[in-house]
Amino acid sequence: MHRQNSPLSHSNILDTAPMSSFNTWMNGESAIKQGSRRSMEYKRLIDYADKRLIGRMALYDGEAELIAKTVEIKGLHVEIGCLWGGTAILAMLAKNMNKVTGHVVSIDFMLGKFWNSEDPVIGKLPTPQDVYMNMIRFGLEGDISVLRCSSYPFPLAGHIKPVTALIDGDHREEGCRRDWESLKDRTKKYILFHDYDLYHPGVTGVVDEIVRADENWKEHAHINTLIVFERVE
Repeated sequence: MHRQNSPLSHSNILDTAPMSSFNTWMNGESAIKQGSRRSMEYKRLIDYADKRLIGRMALYDGEAELIAKTVEIKGLHVEIGCLWGGTAILAMLAKNMNKVTGHVVSIDFMLGKFWNSEDPVIGKLPTPQDVYMNMIRFGLEGDISVLRCSSYPFPLAGHIKPVTALIDGDHREEGCRRDWESLKDRTKKYILFHDYDLYHPGVTGVVDEIVRADENWKEHAHINTLIVFERVE
């Protein structure tokens, strides 16, 4: 028996649009939902880290999520500049959330500026004991190595190649440039700079005049005072 097509029949919907278009639309919808879920996971991760941390994360809006997204890949992540250890913890938590193996090394002399006075945002003096206690509070003392030393000369052996690195130590031009020179040839994927703004001309000068001129690196992402460069394949 002949059956007429209803307004919602297969022929009236899919015959007017190729199946490839329908699949593209479905994949797009799935990607949007997956991206939304992932964003919520990042927000919960950051909130968890922020609430349990002794001290503070020392980041502006959007920066914590960009760090987590950038470093959640397999391998070693190196940070120059520690303060309370917040970004090192965030990096390792992001790797764990993404179920990849890795380790984090945080390098800081723990002298000068906030270490000798106090963190002006919360009015508290950071101490090495606070940093180590933070690692323990998150159960990450075996996943994060804190090197209490200068970043120059660079303390890691030449054969150690981080996949990602964050430069957030000496904000003067000479110190920032040295950190870039220490990391640019050995870092495999991403280098992040924090405090890229008008208040830190040493950082902006290195980024704008030296990093951008390096043909082996290109800007990958930028939010607030955090800028990320990706190695050119």
